[in-house]
Amino acid sequence: MPGRRFSYSFAEDQYHKTMETLSSLLQQARSQGIVFIDPRIDYAFKLIFGTPGNEDLLLRLVQAILPDKGIVSVSLEPQEQVALRPDARRSVVDVRCRTDDGSELIIEMQVRSQDDFTDRMVFYSSFPIINRLQRGDNTSYALTPLYIVGITDFIVPGVISNDDMINHYTIRNVKDNGVELTDSVHYITVELPKLNMSLPEVKDTPNWILFTIKNIGKMKEMPSEYKGSYLEKMFRLSNFASMDEMSQREYLARYMWEVDQRSQLRSARKEGLAEGHTEGLRETARRMLSKGIDITTISELTTLPSDEIRSL
Repeated sequence: MPGRRFSYSFAEDQYHKTMETLSSLLQQARSQGIVFIDPRIDYAFKLIFGTPGNEDLLLRLVQAILPDKGIVSVSLEPQEQVALRPDARRSVVDVRCRTDDGSELIIEMQVRSQDDFTDRMVFYSSFPIINRLQRGDNTSYALTPLYIVGITDFIVPGVISNDDMINHYTIRNVKDNGVELTDSVHYITVELPKLNMSLPEVKDTPNWILFTIKNIGKMKEMPSEYKGSYLEKMFRLSNFASMDEMSQREYLARYMWEVDQRSQLRSARKEGLAEGHTEGLRETARRMLSKGIDITTISELTTLPSDEIRSL
């Protein structure tokens, strides 16, 4: 019993410390810091592009990424993708939508570099493929076109780099790249660091929305070039001061997570110890547990096994 009481008190103490930190950050952000939330943080990206009522902005984003498809409308789909086995890993994506021609798009915003990011994109594609075959006509394997889009704040590792911001990959013959095995599954990378154009150069072009995703978090006011454009709505949605306090706290919690991760990765590289990074993940998991975040979500964010998180 004493052990339980100590454990409870520790968790409660951690919770209060976390909330105090968030409150302090909240006051800082309101007084001098954040003017617009940064869509490169996945919580902000979901808020802007994955919320019902914002399909107009999502459509502009999809049109910028797939300009040749002639897409005229999009509808949001559930973000959670459930695995076939109860013990298998589930997937929660940033934005999932369907276009007017029936194609399905999964869009992930990733601010922090991952060595296995391309494998992660393949992992995301497995859910809609299997679920489509489950629900579909049992006499055919025909698939609805599927697009897995990774918008990154880094140059994607593991693939031959070029100067193109948007790169489109399909399954092709290794000897003759012009021969496509199937046009049902597509992988698209959008590497924001390659977008080096200025605001006057991108204004009124499809890349304008990608430029805004990359830069709005650093802006202190809306530039005059945006007045009267469809992107005025994005500035309204991104205005930190106009968000309710719960949304502000959620954004700051996610922002803290990204800052923590970058700091821990730098420390781990400096020390050359993988264990240092793992312990950093455990500490972050403890903080998230103390905030009341569910174990499945923590596992998804930290990549730590659920059993290990429970033991914390």
